[in-house]
Formats: sequence, structure tokens, C-alpha cells
Amino acid sequence: MKSLLAWWFRLTLPRHLPETTPAERERARYARLTSTFALVIAPLGLLAFIYGALTSLNPIAPWIEGVACFCALASPLLNRWGFTITAASLLVLNSMINSVGNLITNPLDPVYVGIFSALVIPVVLAGALLPPVAALLTSFLNSAVIVGLTLFQQHTPEYDRWLRLGYGSIMIALPIALQLIVGIITYVIMRYLIATIRRADRAEEIIALQKEIAEYQRQRAQEQRQLEEGIAQIAQVHAAVANGNLDARVPTGQEGVLWQIAVPLNNLLNHAQQWKRNSDLLEQTYTLAHQLVRYLQRCRLQQTPAVFTQPTGTPLDPILPEIQYLSEKASRTGRTSSLQ
Repeated sequence: MKSLLAWWFRLTLPRHLPETTPAERERARYARLTSTFALVIAPLGLLAFIYGALTSLNPIAPWIEGVACFCALASPLLNRWGFTITAASLLVLNSMINSVGNLITNPLDPVYVGIFSALVIPVVLAGALLPPVAALLTSFLNSAVIVGLTLFQQHTPEYDRWLRLGYGSIMIALPIALQLIVGIITYVIMRYLIATIRRADRAEEIIALQKEIAEYQRQRAQEQRQLEEGIAQIAQVHAAVANGNLDARVPTGQEGVLWQIAVPLNNLLNHAQQWKRNSDLLEQTYTLAHQLVRYLQRCRLQQTPAVFTQPTGTPLDPILPEIQYLSEKASRTGRTSSLQ
């Protein structure tokens, strides 16, 4: 049964029917109800048409059954195309035609009086598939149909005899009262039912909204915590740099809230560290240059060659071997000149 309903719903329900708002969910419920009732009424309408065409002695009856069958078969198609109200109205019209068809094509007889009671079926269908006020309108329309048939349809002698005996209240007033009572009851019940469903929908929306708010607050709290942790890490790095530790860095990662600040700060610290190295090397070079000048002056006064045994780790290292070579050469030249 479930597979049959699923197959039928795929054929008769509108495609991509949204159900995000209460109005959309209510429209989807009406479409599903119309599709479900059409699954029952459409086959019955087709069978009634076939049976009426084969057995009816009145030539007009098959045409009436054909109109009712057309309404039943067109309803699922219109529901598929999104015309839910029209599709539901056709189902109501189908039940009305089936009930009134025999009364229109035959003289009014006490045998057919019970058919008036069958007109409560369209009232219930209208209340279930359409807005609740449709039940009242359908009951008024059925009452007008009953009065019209009583006044203008041809009567059989037996029907007139029952009227003369005082059974008019049973044959006319009782069906009309039944229509109005069922219409009012259906209207009231469906109004309360729809109001209850709408309150349930609003409750679901409130629960969903509360969940979204809770999730939003959780995300905000997590972001706030990450922000505080990021600020604390940056503050620690600033304190370390202020104490002379240029190797300190802020941990980076896409999950960090302040990663857009941390990455440029780390790049700045990398440049600052390189600047510090260059500054230290320049200061060391200046100091070594002054020491080298004094050493060379002392070697010149003592007439001894300048000797450099260890590298200094400064840009002056390539020059020192040349200075030592020139110093030794000048010393040898001086000793040779003194011997001559």
C-alpha cells in the first residue's frame, strides 16, 4: 500500500512543492489530501461511467456520468500542475453530479428521496479538501438544488400522494436540515483542526528558531573564545618581542579568528629579526674595523707582519688574507732593504 501511495504521489503531486513556510506546508497538505481522495474517487468514477453507459435506459444518463468521470480523471492532472483548489473542486463536483444525476434524468419519486442525503458527501469533501467555508457554501448550494428539484422537477403520482399525506417535512425539510447541520459541523471542526495544525506549525517554527538561536549563540561564544585566545597569544608575542626575543611567533591557522592579523605580524617579526641580524653584523664590523686599524698601526710601528689566524665572521674576512699578504710582502721587502 505504501509503495502504491508513493507511486501515486509521484504522479499527482506538484513537482518541487516547497514546505518551508506555514502557508506552503498547508498548501502541500491540501495537495496531498486531494491526491489521496482522487486515488479513490477517480477509479470509482470511471467504473460508474462504464456501468451507466452499459445499463442506463435514459440516453442522457451516460453523458452525465461522462461529465462526472471527466471531473474525477482531470482532478489528479490539475493537482499535478499545481491547481490544487480547482482539482479539489472537481472532486466535489464529481460527487454532486453522481448524486443529482439520477434525480435530473428521472421524475421525482419517493424512491429517490434518499439520494438527497447522499449530498452530504460533497459537503464533507469540500470541508476536507478546500478552506472550511467551502463546506458551508456547498451545503447552501445543495439545499438550493433540493429546493429547485422539488419545485421544478416532474413528480410521480406517488410523490405527490406522499406530499398530500404530510411527508414533505421528511422528503424536503429533513434533507435540507441535514445539509445545513453537516455543513456547519464540518465548518467548525475543520476550522478548529486547521487552527490546531497552524499552531503546531508555529510551534515547530519556534522550536527551529530556538535551535538556530542556540546554534548562533554557541558559534558566537566559540568565536569569542577564539578571539580572546588569539588576543592573548598576540599579547604574549608582543611581550616576548619587547623583552628582546625576536624568535617569538603567533601560531597561525585558518581556524584562528585573528589569523589575518597574525600572518602579517609574523612576517613583520621575520623582517625585524633579519634587520636585527644585519644591525648586529654591522656593529660587529664597525668594532672589528676599529680593532683592525689599531692592530695594523701597531704592526707598522713594530715593523712586524700582520697575521690573521681565525675568521671574524664579518664582511672583512675576504680582505684580511690580502692585508696579511701585503703586510708580509712589505715586511720581507723592508728586511731585504736593511740588509743591503
